[in-house]
Amino acid sequence: MQINKTQRGESRNRMLLRNVLFSGILKVVGLLTSLFIVPVTINYLNNEVYGVWMTITSVLYWITTFDIGLGNGMRNYLTEALSQGNTSLGRSYISTTMLLLSLIALVMGLLLLYPLLAIDFNRFFNTYAVSGEELRIAVVIAVCFTLMNFVVKNVGFVFVAMQKYAINDLLGISGSVLALAIIYVLTKLTSGSLVFVVMAYTITSCVVYLLAAIPLFVRHTELRPSLKFFDKSLSRKIVGKGLGFFVIQISSCLVIFGAANFFITQFCGPSSVTTYNIAYKFFNLLVIAYTIVLSPMWNAYTDAYVKGDMLWIKSTFKKALFMWILSVLGGLVMLAVCNLFYKIWVGSKVEVPLMVSLCTLVYVCFFNLNNCVTYLINGLNKIFVQIITSLAFTALYIMSVFAIGGKLGIEGIVLCMAGSYAMMSLIHLYQCWLLVNGKAKGIWNK
Repeated sequence: MQINKTQRGESRNRMLLRNVLFSGILKVVGLLTSLFIVPVTINYLNNEVYGVWMTITSVLYWITTFDIGLGNGMRNYLTEALSQGNTSLGRSYISTTMLLLSLIALVMGLLLLYPLLAIDFNRFFNTYAVSGEELRIAVVIAVCFTLMNFVVKNVGFVFVAMQKYAINDLLGISGSVLALAIIYVLTKLTSGSLVFVVMAYTITSCVVYLLAAIPLFVRHTELRPSLKFFDKSLSRKIVGKGLGFFVIQISSCLVIFGAANFFITQFCGPSSVTTYNIAYKFFNLLVIAYTIVLSPMWNAYTDAYVKGDMLWIKSTFKKALFMWILSVLGGLVMLAVCNLFYKIWVGSKVEVPLMVSLCTLVYVCFFNLNNCVTYLINGLNKIFVQIITSLAFTALYIMSVFAIGGKLGIEGIVLCMAGSYAMMSLIHLYQCWLLVNGKAKGIWNK
């Protein structure tokens, strides 16, 4: 038995290493794309309109969370089914999730129809640099394709459940590369258009996932979604787990992370959104680099937990924490050279104060730490404490922003985010210690 566990652990390590290596190569491409796409887009639009686009992306991020966590719920259960070799059950999970998400997207589209036609978008985005009609068209297009992405992005989760995380990365990065290519062509052929930028970003993602679905379900017909495999009993199970992830998304992810651009727009103006996003996109390289190592672990933790291999989980989690410490040290080096990097990257178009960079680094470090510990918690399906902390610290974050964020500007809002993630990560770290040492009881084991 111990030999089998050792062999499975070694096999899991090899698969994890392959995913990390391939993801690393893809993330390098993604990094280069994210670096090039910012100055290209700013030059195509301008500082204020680019800030509007960043705020629109925040709104889109809010919308994507209303899948009520079904994708993550399916991801965990599908991994369990495939780990046990039960492809029929896996097909039912995929089919049930796809149908439920299609219904949610349809309902949301109908509910959003009136607001999209009635809102004064110039007032909503606090800008008159773009006409109200162009803003309306841009938001309608963005919302439509974001809702479509509700369903098609789950193709990537199928690859993740099959322990092929790098393919999911490939799909996401392919969309970004296509968007960059399209925007570059637009700079040569058209004058600045927010509508064209929105189309380039949102449509490409849907197209990539749709194209990926064809070879996936042709090769793996046993997993192809079908109405015949919709299972009402599984829908309750997926929704039950998904609602937990939804609460986490809607609170800690949606409000703390997703609302940052909106708060900065309201308290500091759209141009400040551009300033923050230059700093964030630079230090987000730390998140991307750390995610190369971390992301494949979620489903690997699930696979190991299903097979009772707690020693592998404990060993791998320690490595993940060590890599986080290295990422913090890397962040300090980035802080030392950030002003030089900004000058090379975007020239004199945007000035980023050093204090904004420092606050953003602090936020990114605690964001990474929270990801490190919650990936283990999510992989083991023990998310009850995470639901409580997400709700509690989201409320604290909102109160903090309105108390000091407006007075301290960008720095105050970013520090409020950093503080929230710092407190959550410490609580989650304690839960992880209990879980890997077999001491979790009560709510810590739910």
